Amino acid sequence: MIVKMFDLQREYEAVRDELVGAFEAVHIGGEFILGKHVKAFEEEFANYLGMRYAIGVGSGTDAIRIGGLGCGLAKGDRLVTTPNTYIATAMALSMHGITPVFCDIDPETYNMDPDHLEQVLSKEPDVRLCIPVHLYGHAAPMDEILAVCKRYGAAVMEDACQAHGALYKGKKVGTFGRAAAFSFYPTKNLGCQGDGGAVATDDEEIYRTMHRLRNYGQADKHVHVMEGFNSRLDELQAAILQFKLTRLDAWNDRRRKLASLYKRELLDTPLILPEEKPWAYHVYHLFVVRSKQREALQEYLTARGISTLIHYPTPIHFQEVYRHLGYKTGAFPVAEHLSKEILSLPMYPGLREDEVLYVCEAVKAFYRR
Repeated sequence: MIVKMFDLQREYEAVRDELVGAFEAVHIGGEFILGKHVKAFEEEFANYLGMRYAIGVGSGTDAIRIGGLGCGLAKGDRLVTTPNTYIATAMALSMHGITPVFCDIDPETYNMDPDHLEQVLSKEPDVRLCIPVHLYGHAAPMDEILAVCKRYGAAVMEDACQAHGALYKGKKVGTFGRAAAFSFYPTKNLGCQGDGGAVATDDEEIYRTMHRLRNYGQADKHVHVMEGFNSRLDELQAAILQFKLTRLDAWNDRRRKLASLYKRELLDTPLILPEEKPWAYHVYHLFVVRSKQREALQEYLTARGISTLIHYPTPIHFQEVYRHLGYKTGAFPVAEHLSKEILSLPMYPGLREDEVLYVCEAVKAFYRR
């Protein structure tokens, strides 16, 4: 059996008619940039979250960039995030002269550790923005993070790029900070057929700034009041996302059922399985396990036709691009340790239960050897 990490062809076959309908609606309408589908999706996505505003942008990276700048960050400022996320969380803003500092993670959820955040902010009082990441689809502990940031005067912007529909204490993630960034990369829980992203906020001033930043700093047609970007979610992707948003909760429920099957079948193996805190609703963008024999396990699964990935093998502070920040081995011991053990198993809504059972049997066979 061949089991792919993701299978976008299988998703396409399941919703082909709807995607073709979206394609035709855009082309018949004749609008391709910032038209009615973008506006409708922005409204529908904001309503889904329970937020006043959502702005479609070109990618999740642009969502972090425009969100951070919209929150008032400028060259010379500092932000804090975790070192075990995708590099875009830091790079989207560091390329604008904003310095990232890092905070270690909780060993159970792999999200920002509020206690370590307190230590970081006590030593870095000039940090202006905290970006907690809802990693792999599990909510970060927002109450504690917000309380720490309030004590030190740091604003909060959520990186919810992997957590569409995830809940923290019954409320959707992306609704706790001054703004939140979402990615619609094709393999996300809510993904389009290319790159796309969105920023959400309840703050009218931030919304106005972000709205201008995404379209050349334009306040009105041919009236440019600041330097901005060409970062516009296009009409075709917006039309596709309009449809997919109606399926998101059902797809997340399917991911959770598959995760439960994985956990049941792998319970008695040496793997460390994903945690779900009582206050969280995990949407399993990824199903990430830990193994002290990761490389051997990954090689064994590959030989059995099972695709796996590592999200992410190198903490950001070890990347060459950030070597100048001066972090040494041991700066973030939890993140550094876990990066050597994490392994992502296949997870997407179209994954079949017999495929999950095949993966689990292969894992058990590896440990029986």
